[in-house]
Amino acid sequence: MVANTGTASRTTHPWRRQGRPRRLGTLLVATASVAVLASACATRESDGGVAADGDLAIAVGVPLSGPYARAGRETVNAVKIAVAEINKAGGLDGRKVKVVEGDDQGEPQTGQSVAQKFCDDDAVVAVIGHYNSGVTIPASDVYQRCGLAQVSPLSSNPDVTSRGLDNVFRVGARDDYMGPALATYLATETDYTEVGTIDDQSSYGVGLVDQFTAQAKSQGLDIVKSAAIKAGDKDFRAVLGTFPDDTQVIYFGGYPADAALLAQQAREVGLDVVLAGGDGLFDPDLLKGGDAVEGTLLTASAGNPTDEAQAFLDAYRAEYGQPSGYGLLEYNAARLVLQALGEVDDLSRDAVVDAISAVSYPPVEGGEPIEFDDNGDNTNAEVHIFTVRTGRFDEVAVLKPDDFR
Repeated sequence: MVANTGTASRTTHPWRRQGRPRRLGTLLVATASVAVLASACATRESDGGVAADGDLAIAVGVPLSGPYARAGRETVNAVKIAVAEINKAGGLDGRKVKVVEGDDQGEPQTGQSVAQKFCDDDAVVAVIGHYNSGVTIPASDVYQRCGLAQVSPLSSNPDVTSRGLDNVFRVGARDDYMGPALATYLATETDYTEVGTIDDQSSYGVGLVDQFTAQAKSQGLDIVKSAAIKAGDKDFRAVLGTFPDDTQVIYFGGYPADAALLAQQAREVGLDVVLAGGDGLFDPDLLKGGDAVEGTLLTASAGNPTDEAQAFLDAYRAEYGQPSGYGLLEYNAARLVLQALGEVDDLSRDAVVDAISAVSYPPVEGGEPIEFDDNGDNTNAEVHIFTVRTGRFDEVAVLKPDDFR
């Protein structure tokens, strides 16, 4: 369904950025006539849009069951808070916004099915998701065919945005930022030189380790052993037993539950190593590893929340409990989409894609605005480096790409 919502004045919301700067070449001018926009049957598939009446929907595609369900549920919760705020302020042009959930189970094929369901829902104007890069990438092909804007808060494999899809955006940092950033930190800020790597054979894990390894070698670190595990297995001791006794760090490309087990079982096989990894480890599930994960080094796309983020934290805690460090980033992703929706009169899917590509969104915690380059990556993405101290994440450094490229 394609429709023009008209040119009635829009409600101004307290957190909408007025007079935003427009990046050269990023905002396309909509040229479709009212007659074309109103025709549901005569338009190409990518021109789909919502009807002029009824609710608008933001879809959230994430794992709501399986090993990544906690992280997926947090994304939904953060989006719901942002949507509740906009609805309380009057909605968009007086129309309420709803959240549509899709459980991709962390599986690529399921993710594509969820994506198709969103594409087929005329109320959906944009998608936030997915969580796993291995799901985000195949799902993005589906969104491209139906013209839906896809904004991933976290999926960090470079292929998410490197395939020339103009409707795909990423808020967080890429693996070719995060892997090299931690390699640079190890080489310049620690005395560690003997490093092993393990990946979980996922798109995320393999890509992250590849990026880390290339930078580590260029920085003079010695990669003493590389290995792989199967995500979700419970016994990694045979793999860990193949690492040299003098290994000082094991860099892991994977997710927190497996990382916690690796840290615990490394001790059992006699390895005195520091665990390291990417943004997948910036999760409360890692801390379940107890003493074994103390000293873990990891990168993340978000830092510790500032005082400016307190309203979100209070709202989240009151409704859902304590968010992880990524709750705020996911909330910002939702607000960014809502800001873009409020800046267009034409809610066709093409127009929404154009609006998101041109957005300049100020994060609630301050700092540089989120703006997207021609690939759909955040031009101001930073890499935050954390260590685990006394059972919590302690931020120790912030790097920009220029610091390690």
